[in-house]
Formats: sequence, structure tokens, C-alpha cells
Amino acid sequence: MRKVRVVAAASVAALATASAALGATMYAGPRQWASGMGAGSSYSASWHENYFDTYGSGYDKAVTFIDNKSYGWHNTVRNRNGETKTYSPWPLTVKAHCVAYDTGFWGSCTVW
Repeated sequence: MRKVRVVAAASVAALATASAALGATMYAGPRQWASGMGAGSSYSASWHENYFDTYGSGYDKAVTFIDNKSYGWHNTVRNRNGETKTYSPWPLTVKAHCVAYDTGFWGSCTVW
């Protein structure tokens, strides 16, 4: 009986992880980035978080959200972490945007 509970718990955890992953949209990469390269998602009022993930840390990059009225940047985060993350301003309709400030690294941008 204990084995059945462990298998059931593992199945629930795997399903929850898969469901969360399905809500994410990769809008750039994985690819090699050069300084000045950027990418953006479509506009949505449903975006929550924006990630720029790299294979290793030490690469200067930024993530932000751009609104569809003033085209202003909101909640911009710039750093050299392996994962750079920001949160969407609410209740604006925004697109996710990422930009590289270094050259020669691999990474991808994802919004959900």
C-alpha cells in the first residue's frame, strides 16, 4: 500500500510540473546571443513572469515588460545571473522582452 501512495504522489507531482510547463511560452532561443540582440513575445494581459535563462552565469542581460499604450518598459531587471527574472505589472497588457548586453553566450527567453 505504501508503494502505491509513493507512485501516486510522484504521478501527481509530475502532472503538476507538466501543467506548469504547458503555460510557458519560449519566445527566443535557445540560441547564441550577441550584444544588442533582443526578442519579444506577443502582447497579452495574462503574462505573469519573464525569464532569460543562460547556460552558466556571468553574462550581462535584461528582461522587461513593454506595455501596449506608451510602449514604456516596466519592472526591468538587468544582471549576470544564470536566470534573470521579472514580474509583469498588473493590470496592463504587455509583451515580454529580453535583451543581451554581452556576446557569445547561449540562452533562451520564456514568458508565462
